[in-house]
Amino acid sequence: MERLFVYIVDRPFLSSRDPLAGLTPLSWLLRAFMRLPHIAVTEEAEIEEKPAAYIAVIPTTMPLVTEETLSEIAEEMERRSISAMEIGAGRIYAREAFGKEPKRRLRLPALRRVVSLAERASAEKELYRRIAEISAQNGVIIPDVDSVRIDAASNVKAGAVIQPYSVVKGSEVKEGAVIGPFSTVEDSVVSAGASVLYSVVKESVIGEKTSIGPFAYVRMGSAVGAGCRIGDFVEVKASFLADGVKAAHLAYVGDAEVGRGTNVGCGTVFANYDGKKKHKTKVGERVFIGANTNLVAPVSIGDEAYIAAATTVTKDVPQGSFVIGRSRAECKKRE
Repeated sequence: MERLFVYIVDRPFLSSRDPLAGLTPLSWLLRAFMRLPHIAVTEEAEIEEKPAAYIAVIPTTMPLVTEETLSEIAEEMERRSISAMEIGAGRIYAREAFGKEPKRRLRLPALRRVVSLAERASAEKELYRRIAEISAQNGVIIPDVDSVRIDAASNVKAGAVIQPYSVVKGSEVKEGAVIGPFSTVEDSVVSAGASVLYSVVKESVIGEKTSIGPFAYVRMGSAVGAGCRIGDFVEVKASFLADGVKAAHLAYVGDAEVGRGTNVGCGTVFANYDGKKKHKTKVGERVFIGANTNLVAPVSIGDEAYIAAATTVTKDVPQGSFVIGRSRAECKKRE
């Protein structure tokens, strides 16, 4: 509506600098009025009359207001010959009535003030729903738009699937990827065809056609290659896993480089911390690491090495070597 000019009053409320569904309240309003003439001012600033038919004054305590909302109100005011209207804690005036106190009040869900924690939660829920609906319209497959949380800082491509009760924050989810159910992806990239099921991925990159979960945790600057499998109760931290690496269950991979096609057995621990410092482990390509193995960093494992189950590795292993470090079991009669 070209005849509408919007003042956005930057009025702090609660912790207003914290994001609502990925953006600050001020940012939500600036985005909403991108196509309208508008200006953001501080609460103490003087608001001057503008050469527009209608002037709206909207504080940041009303982050749900949109261009469509104000345009509809202005049109209704014109039809009913209303010169001034109060909307929540904001105002909209016909130009000739600018500066006068409104005599009419309008109450709509989008126009309510957000000044309490309960109101903030309600507003954020509505913003998340809007994002989910727009994402679905753009080709993202979302079976239940009310149950997912995709924030405004995320980029979810058409063809991706976001299952119920999943959270996507500050992340890119590419076509064909599946997130959820009950998963969190934060500040990460999930590549095409990958899946994250009942798991958490933070500050990491997941390669194409890689499966994460259920109940896995990938965090803190990790990169998992294409065609990998990170199974149940596996944690990956600050590590690089090349294409085709498999850690099926119950393992910790920390501060490591793991080569292409390596198998990390159940119960394997990359022992990266000596009580004072973190150390790195380097594992070559096509290495077999048996169940219940400890790799005590700093240590390096050569390509195509075979580590027998229940072995503790404290020294570098040459390429193609077989390593076994467990003691033989003894069976004695009870006295």
